[in-house]
Amino acid sequence: MSRTWWIIIGVAVAVGLAVLVGILGTRSSSSSDTTSKTEAVTSLCSSLKGLQTSIKTLTGIDTSTATKSELENDVNGVETSWNQVKSDAQAVQDAPTGSLDSAWDDFTSAVKDIPNAGSASEAASSVTTAAQGLSSAAQSTASSINCSSS
Repeated sequence: MSRTWWIIIGVAVAVGLAVLVGILGTRSSSSSDTTSKTEAVTSLCSSLKGLQTSIKTLTGIDTSTATKSELENDVNGVETSWNQVKSDAQAVQDAPTGSLDSAWDDFTSAVKDIPNAGSASEAASSVTTAAQGLSSAAQSTASSINCSSS
């Protein structure tokens, strides 16, 4: 074979390898993207469950004997859980958080009224009602992204 043919064969093999690497690289990337999306949804599901747990703690407070301090401590737990939900939701493309955001706004409005409440019992009742709405929105969001109930 002449030197020209060896160059042509070498170039053809190089092009073939480049195409093969490109195809395999794309295939691996797609699998990695799917894994990342699954992990993001799993994290959001976990943080939604954490939010619901914090809300249960808050709504389980005895409104007739609760102090404003106890109420504020439980509210802080819900806020911490909410921050995790927001962070995890950002990683999930098109996460359906509209009703959740609205319920959070209602919750924070009730929380802002704690200092103005006539009594701890009155404040706890108002916050508990808003927290139940937030819990319902969290459950709805969890269902819409197919979180398991476990």
